[in-house]
Amino acid sequence: MEVSTNLELDLSQIYTCPCCQMETPHYLLARREKRVGIACSRCQTISLVDADLLESHQAWWEEELRQILSSLDEEHHFDEDH
Repeated sequence: MEVSTNLELDLSQIYTCPCCQMETPHYLLARREKRVGIACSRCQTISLVDADLLESHQAWWEEELRQILSSLDEEHHFDEDH
């Protein structure tokens, strides 16, 4: 398994930890073909996951965040108008 040379330890991957059952940032440890080794930033559990699954989960979280921020921005503008 090839260890990631970008050891700023990419914390941008949100994933459901199988141990602590929380949606947490995970460190990218290694990548081999379509598999990725990640470690939970909360409990340090190491998981081996499909890269496509990890990326789709991250994309879902990014969309959720965009929607939340957008609704907050809309509420802020509404408050300024009244």
